[in-house]
Amino acid sequence: MRMLLLGVAALGVMVSTAGADEYWITYEANDLPENEGWNRSWGNDDGEHHGDGAYRTVEDGILTMDSLYDLRVYDYAYRRLAGEVDPDPGELFVAECRVMVDEAIGHGYDSTFGVSSDNAMQLAFGLFPDRIESIWEDDVALSVTRGVFHEYRVLSWNMATYELYIDDDLVHQGTFWQGLLESQLAWGDGVRGAASRSHWDYVRFGVIPEPFSLFLFVTPCICAGRRWPRLVEHM
Repeated sequence: MRMLLLGVAALGVMVSTAGADEYWITYEANDLPENEGWNRSWGNDDGEHHGDGAYRTVEDGILTMDSLYDLRVYDYAYRRLAGEVDPDPGELFVAECRVMVDEAIGHGYDSTFGVSSDNAMQLAFGLFPDRIESIWEDDVALSVTRGVFHEYRVLSWNMATYELYIDDDLVHQGTFWQGLLESQLAWGDGVRGAASRSHWDYVRFGVIPEPFSLFLFVTPCICAGRRWPRLVEHM
C-alpha cells in the first residue's frame, strides 16, 4: 500500500503575508521541521501518529530522514496556507529544495516534494538517488548525478503550468494535475510501502513581487550567498 505525501488531508497553520499576497516561507535545517514552524505527519500501517516515524537528525545545517528500517513508515512536513498559495496576475510562485537521496528501496518513489494550489491543482515529484520523476505526469523522469546534492526549483505564473530547474538549468516544462487537496506544500518521506534515506539542506516556497520590484527580493538572497541567475533571466 502506498500513501502519497499529498494524499493525506491535514490541518495546517495560517501564515501572515507581507504586502499584498507576497510571502516567502523557508526551512533551513537549523532544527527539526516542526521546531521551525512546519507541521509533521508520520505513521505506519496502523495509522497516523503510530510508531516513531523516520529516524531524523539535524547536523551542520542538514536534515537527514531515514526510513530504511521499515517500508511501512512515512514521515513528512507540510505547511498549509488556506487560500493564500497562488500568485496574483504578474506575480510568480517559486518552490525549491536542495536534496540528496542516497538510498531508496521498495516499489517506486519514497522521498517526495509537492505543492497544491488554492484550486487543488497539484504537482509532486518523487526523488531518487539518480533521478526525479513527476508523479502525475506521464513518462517524466529526469536523470541526476548520484551522491551529490541537487537544487530543484519550480516556477509557475498560473499554477496550471510550470518550469522545473535542476541546478539552475531549465530541464522540463509541464502541467499540474487536478486533485483534491488545496493550498499546501509538503515534502519528506511521503510514501508508505517504500523507504529511503534523504538529506535536506533547505525547502522554500512563496510568491515573489512583480518584475519591476524583483530586486527587493533578489538582493537579500545575493547577500546571503544564494544564486538566482535563472530566476532573474526568466523575469
